[in-house]
Amino acid sequence: MIDKIKIRKFKEHNYKSIYFNGKTLRFKLDQNKEMTELCYPEFYDVKLTNSCEGECPWCYQNSSKDEKEYCNVVENFKSYFGNMDNNQKPFQIAFGGGEPTSHSKFIELMNACIELDITPNYTTNGMFVDKFYSKDIINCTKNMCGGVAVSTHSHLEAYWRHAVDLFLIEKIKTNLHIIISDKKSINRFVEIYKEYNELIDYFVLLPYEAVGRATNKKIEFDYLFEILKNFESVEKISYGANFYEELKKHKWLDIMLYSPEMFSKYLDLKDMKLYKSSFNLTEFKK
Repeated sequence: MIDKIKIRKFKEHNYKSIYFNGKTLRFKLDQNKEMTELCYPEFYDVKLTNSCEGECPWCYQNSSKDEKEYCNVVENFKSYFGNMDNNQKPFQIAFGGGEPTSHSKFIELMNACIELDITPNYTTNGMFVDKFYSKDIINCTKNMCGGVAVSTHSHLEAYWRHAVDLFLIEKIKTNLHIIISDKKSINRFVEIYKEYNELIDYFVLLPYEAVGRATNKKIEFDYLFEILKNFESVEKISYGANFYEELKKHKWLDIMLYSPEMFSKYLDLKDMKLYKSSFNLTEFKK
């Protein structure tokens, strides 16, 4: 999917941005002042279900295959974003859950995004490939979606690898989500990186979080960054919001850092509340 050029500007936040083909460029209107947190984010994580058959023991959403489907998600979505003007609308949305592809209205929501001139994306564990209407989802993704993030959980390896294969065949922009904690998980990331480096757009590292069903674990940040220093290039590696404090310690990465919730927010289509992020359920008020 190719996007047209879009521009947003908020003087009160010292902010201007240009979006094209999945990339966002941000500019300070006054170089002597900092940007401030946007009342109308440029990117939303949107939860449309808490149902998931993955049964991950560390699931931070505490999702379950026994969860009932969210109702009225299409109507809620259109009402919320349809009342925004073009400057207020986000550039992109990432649908999540739970497993978003399991919702019966998933493809309708993707269509609703296109109708509202918002680029849809989503995160998946890949189980839809063998579970339900995979052909429709692949076609919808190819024709509408900006990109897909595939969660690379080891106990679901057969599913996520099959999904990645299908996405790559269809030339769909594909990212891999990789949870890191101990040295074993970091070594596993390195192996996945070596295998998919020439095929994948970005490898998104997510630190293990003791939220939901997850228990406490030590995150071997020092070990990770020592390994990354030996990479030929780290341009394809992205970092989840909860890496922010660690990234500030590593100037050698040469990346521009903003506070993790400045440009994005988290919307739950069940209660229609807007939160700071999926890990920070502080309600956000405009």
